[in-house]
Amino acid sequence: MFSIAAVAYALSIFIDVSVYHFKYYIQDSKNLRHLLSLINIFQYAARGFILVFMPIMAYVTESIKDKNEVWYLTVLAHFFAVLFLLPLYSHGFTSSFSVKVIHVLNFVFGKSKAIRLDKIGKQSRDEGKASSFSDNVILLITGYVAGFLFSFSITFLYYISFSYPQKALMLSSMTQIVNMFGSILLILFIDPRIMGLIDDGGGYKEIRILTTSRVLVHITLIVILFFL
Repeated sequence: MFSIAAVAYALSIFIDVSVYHFKYYIQDSKNLRHLLSLINIFQYAARGFILVFMPIMAYVTESIKDKNEVWYLTVLAHFFAVLFLLPLYSHGFTSSFSVKVIHVLNFVFGKSKAIRLDKIGKQSRDEGKASSFSDNVILLITGYVAGFLFSFSITFLYYISFSYPQKALMLSSMTQIVNMFGSILLILFIDPRIMGLIDDGGGYKEIRILTTSRVLVHITLIVILFFL
């Protein structure tokens, strides 16, 4: 039953990363702001799944007090995150999934707004300025660090709290600070670059690099958990 927490966390990660793919594949110059609002609605769903994950983990930690169960759920959460991210490497899956989600959201929230989405191929929009190898390495490292800070602060809090049972409030505050640094990296160094590349007709390769960085984050965290 508590495995729902792991699935919810993985879904939140999937949505957060898939939004970048959405912004690449979902194009309609006449309804750009409307499409962005629909994508934002989808992105907010990630926060909803985190709000499912956190209370369940808090309950297992504070009420059941089962350290092994918390460890198992944390490993499972990161395993599912990797599993859910893998389909994003498929052009066929990401393009069709993006279009279907947008059509559903438009039906629910924008019934009076007709949209005609441009068909975007995985190569057709990469005619913009090519990124250098060093730029791609920096993007990979920055995406990895940002994802690591976010995922570590969200998921490891519960397991670490067993070692510091009297420091729950302090740990909670520290995780918020760690999360903040991850968000700063994302907002200042990752989003502007990828959004700029998409505007210039590129971004396909960079979005895949960002996806790879997040996959590596969750693999790393699984490895760390096996050494704890």
